[in-house]
Amino acid sequence: MGCATSSEMQVASMTPYPRQQQQQQQQYYNTNTQKPVANVQPQVYPPQQQVTQQQQPAQEKTPSAPPPQQQQQQQPQAVQTQPKGQPVTMEMLKRYMTLEKEIRELERKNVVGNLQMKKEQLLDIKKTEAQLEKYYNEVCKKVEKEKADVDKMNEPSVRQFFADQQTFDATLSKEQEEYLEAVGEQEVAKKQLDGIKEQTKGLDSEVKSLDADVERLKKLYDEQDELLDKIFSGEYGSDLENRLEREVDMLLDEKERVGVAKYKWTNSRVLLQHACNQLAFAVRRWEDLAGVHPSNVQLRYQIATETRNNLIAASQNMTSAQRYLAPIQFPYCQPAEIETLDRACKNIYIDMQTPDRQKHALQCYSITHKRAAALLQWFDSVINKSIHKDMETATKSLGTKEGELRKERLRLIKERMGQELGPEAISDPEDTKGGEEEVNVSVSKPDVVTGAEGLSQGSADEQATLKSGEDHARDPTPLPTNELAPAPSSDELFGNIEQLKKQHEQELKEFEKAQEMNKARMEQGLQEKLKMRRSRRQRIEEQQTQSDVAPATA
Repeated sequence: MGCATSSEMQVASMTPYPRQQQQQQQQYYNTNTQKPVANVQPQVYPPQQQVTQQQQPAQEKTPSAPPPQQQQQQQPQAVQTQPKGQPVTMEMLKRYMTLEKEIRELERKNVVGNLQMKKEQLLDIKKTEAQLEKYYNEVCKKVEKEKADVDKMNEPSVRQFFADQQTFDATLSKEQEEYLEAVGEQEVAKKQLDGIKEQTKGLDSEVKSLDADVERLKKLYDEQDELLDKIFSGEYGSDLENRLEREVDMLLDEKERVGVAKYKWTNSRVLLQHACNQLAFAVRRWEDLAGVHPSNVQLRYQIATETRNNLIAASQNMTSAQRYLAPIQFPYCQPAEIETLDRACKNIYIDMQTPDRQKHALQCYSITHKRAAALLQWFDSVINKSIHKDMETATKSLGTKEGELRKERLRLIKERMGQELGPEAISDPEDTKGGEEEVNVSVSKPDVVTGAEGLSQGSADEQATLKSGEDHARDPTPLPTNELAPAPSSDELFGNIEQLKKQHEQELKEFEKAQEMNKARMEQGLQEKLKMRRSRRQRIEEQQTQSDVAPATA
């Protein structure tokens, strides 16, 4: 008894634990070794060794409740296995599918690219309108001056300065021709100004309509981003989704560029087709003028006016076609040729007076008609051989990648919805086939000539001649394919797409670098760090900012 007490006192004096903790530790040993307490012989160690020896059994057998420090180390692993984001409901899924469909419909219409193009055209056409307004005011002053010169010639005091009547008549005739030419120039300028104002009004209406569509697309993007943020807690559901979205954005930009080019060329072709028809009518009408007797002045003026009105409309349509495709230069019907045609319009009432001038004017009209037909043929070649093929390729590539992105997102959403829903619940939405974009262009049309009663005053042959002018002139012989001017380059048609691809490649390199960092984090047992979601609205606003800066720096 005394020895036991002495031994216990010796242990108590050498151990750093209080006596109560020591008894609990001894009971722990007895319980785990299943030995009687009487057989336990306590051993005496130095304080540091004794603590190590007493802690060793606890390391060999995992206790039911780990220490607090170990719980904190295990907690991140538990968070990693839990999917982020709030639970996905069926209503959220249906809304996502509806948003996806509405967004694709607007993207197929290329509302963003078309809005940028229309805004640029509106700025350009307003500058042209201001120039024509200034030109028209100058022409009006010129008409007043020429009219004053003619009136002055008829004053008695002026007649006295001329030696004979013949000299006076020659001078008066010259002044009258100058006045008549100025009046013709004024009428042409007025029609051009009215036409450009009508185009400005139409473009302004188109910009407002497209602007509303773009704002609607932004709202759809915002709602889709908000919905995906709720599902994935503001991050991408996977690295694959991140990569696919980047590729879709790049292909969408490429398709929009090609789509804008297609829209421009298609609308320009419509304008050019009208110009060809109007030139053909003008040539045919001018040829009819030779069959009208000089005494039938009213009928001759009616023919000349109809010819002039169609020439003016053709000139305006060809100029608008060039404006649509600026800075691409047309190989035929260049600005200098259009200026020559405009001058011929101003002198048409003088050209109708003599057969020689009629013939010279007819040659000018016919050559312009032939070159316009060659330009239309060149348009068809560029559209069919370049633009349509590139559009088909871009549309197919984008559709494939959009399908992959949609499939990956639906897979991620399905994981968060649980497996109780069948595959029919998240089936792919019906694809909305994008039809041909509606042609929306303001076409210049010739003014209707009043005073058609002059036709009834002509002979039966003259009536038949004038009526035949309603048919178009014979179409010029098409040029051989190898004689057509070469098509514009891809950069001229679509912009610098190669630069866009290089930028995308750089973004992919950065993406792959981030993936490698994520992989290293996973190997170290850290939680994977996914990229934050990008805003689709921000992509549109960046495009619009670039579009606004480009005209200012040009």
